[in-house]
Amino acid sequence: MLGHMIGQLKPKTSSARTNDHSPLRPHHQADRSISPDHGRHAILVSLNELQALSRRGLWGILLFLTLSAVTLYCREAGLFALVPADLKDLFGEPPPTHLLHIALAVSWLSALVLILGRVTGEGRPCYSWYNVGLPAAFYPLYVFADPAGTHFPAVFAAGLVLLVIEYVSVLCYASKAIREESERLSQLPN
Repeated sequence: MLGHMIGQLKPKTSSARTNDHSPLRPHHQADRSISPDHGRHAILVSLNELQALSRRGLWGILLFLTLSAVTLYCREAGLFALVPADLKDLFGEPPPTHLLHIALAVSWLSALVLILGRVTGEGRPCYSWYNVGLPAAFYPLYVFADPAGTHFPAVFAAGLVLLVIEYVSVLCYASKAIREESERLSQLPN
């Protein structure tokens, strides 16, 4: 009895499916006409998702560049000097710059390890928006710790390098997967 139940749960082979003429299931003739269209639709959906994935990295780089430009403009215009003293007192003394350097280095290395882990993984890599926000979060810290802005290039370079590495890794995966899906699409009967 247990063997019969396991046999019923196992997926049936194509020969077993063609002999199934239950009234609830259409005949195998209809399966052949629907299958290529369904496969074509699934491949087209996958191609659209892969193309969107490859563009998402560019949006992240553009967002980071925009945040960096706004920070640089505010620094050059002296807008950060206009922050009320009450607000500065609310947050307290800014951390020393050497501690900010250590925190930036640790967060950068952590993000790099995560990106490289996704690259070496077998699955589909994903794009993390944290890699845009994390370096950008250091801008206000450095602005209050160093109003002269001498450390802006370090934060900018750290964020841009992370985003470019992640974008290149996702782009390589997406272009390979797009080629494979395009080959599968060309092999489908018309």
